[in-house]
Amino acid sequence: MTDEKLLALLRFDEDEGLKEMMSAYSRLVYSIAANVLSSDEDRKEAVNDTFYKVWRARNDIDLERASLKSYVSMVARSCALSKLKSLKQYEPLPENELDLGIDVDFSTDPAARQNESIIRECVSHMPMPDREVFISRYYFEKPISVIALELGLKERRVEYILQKGRRRLRTALIKGGILL
Repeated sequence: MTDEKLLALLRFDEDEGLKEMMSAYSRLVYSIAANVLSSDEDRKEAVNDTFYKVWRARNDIDLERASLKSYVSMVARSCALSKLKSLKQYEPLPENELDLGIDVDFSTDPAARQNESIIRECVSHMPMPDREVFISRYYFEKPISVIALELGLKERRVEYILQKGRRRLRTALIKGGILL
C-alpha cells in the first residue's frame, strides 16, 4: 500500500488505517526502539506511543515534506528517547568525564562549527566498538554498566575505551580546534 493510500485510510477509517500502519511499520518502529531501550517492555511502550502520536497527527502529516516511513521513524526515535529519559535510566555524566583539560570555544558560530566538525570527524574515525561505546555514553548518556552489558564488554574495558577516546578528542581539538 502506498503512503498516500495508507494515510488516506488512516484519516478515513481510523481503526483500519491504524491496523494497516501497524502492520506495515511495527518491525521498523520496534527496531528503532530496540536501539535505544534495553527492556522489551519499554520498547513495546515506545512502539505504542509512536503509533498513538502518528494517529493523533494523521491530519497534519505532509507527505510532500517526507515519506510516511520517514515520519514514523522520526516519531519512533523521539518516543524511544523520551522513554529513556523518563526512566531515569541514565545518570548525569560525572564532571571528570566532561573535562578534557582544555577550554574549547563554542561561543561563536565559526568556532562552534570548527570544533563540532573536529569532534564529529574524530568520533567517526574511531574503530568499533570504541565509536559505539563513545556514542552510547556521550550522545545517549547511557551508564557504563548498561553499555558493557549491551556490547558484551567488561565495565573496566568500557571505561578504558572512553578514557582513550577523550584523549584522542583532546589531541584533535588542540591540533585543529579553536580554544579559549
